Amino acid sequence: MRIILRAALLFSLFFAAYFTLERFIVYPLAPRSIAPSDARLKVSKIGDMVVWSAPAKRGKPTVVYLHGNAGHIAKRTARLQRLMDRGYGIVAPAYRGSNGSKGWPTEAGIASDINALYTSLTNGAFTGTPTVPILYGESIGAAVAINLATTSAVRPRAIVLEAPFTSLKDVAAHMHPQLPLATGLMLSRWPSVRRATKLQAPLLILHGEKDDFIPPKMGRAILEAAGSKHKELYVVKGAGHINMWTGDAQRRLYRFIKQF
Repeated sequence: MRIILRAALLFSLFFAAYFTLERFIVYPLAPRSIAPSDARLKVSKIGDMVVWSAPAKRGKPTVVYLHGNAGHIAKRTARLQRLMDRGYGIVAPAYRGSNGSKGWPTEAGIASDINALYTSLTNGAFTGTPTVPILYGESIGAAVAINLATTSAVRPRAIVLEAPFTSLKDVAAHMHPQLPLATGLMLSRWPSVRRATKLQAPLLILHGEKDDFIPPKMGRAILEAAGSKHKELYVVKGAGHINMWTGDAQRRLYRFIKQF
């Protein structure tokens, strides 16, 4: 009996350590709360989630910006400013464990938080008037956007995905092919290519030509799987995973979203 108990304890410790390690690898978020450096952005909360927002100018849509898994929303300030400069409204949530938002980040937890935010936004409780936004998802934020768009009762105006992956398991297998067991044990899956079949909103995918972290073939797979009638992929020449907002990419982005 002692041997069995000892084995059970060792297994418990192993899995606890493994899943704690997964949390910090998959969600290396910066927890410290940082205030916006641009006065146009105000800070509010939906539950325990911190949200930065700015109103849209008349006739312009609101963009829900779902950031990548590194750092926090403050690192995307320049992007938010460029969107605001063009009159677009901003709703930019900070995931659990980042920029003052409370909680332990998991796929289910993040999805629940973002769905609650989206429901609030579309019902008008967040901005004061019912709003159907454009979704912008960056890297893991693209997976969050796909999940949101395919589970919400209100279809977004359009969706922009930057460097989307087919699934988190596929990314792990691409980066660490020598660790198939660890890849198989992952709790966070984000099976985007499977979920993409239910997409209906107009879709633009931006993907860096030289993205070694999430290869462009994953973006193409998402495009092919997407159920959207209007869908396009723009491969950003010379760009990797984190330097995709080139002049050409931004022009393609603005040309796409101004239709909606």
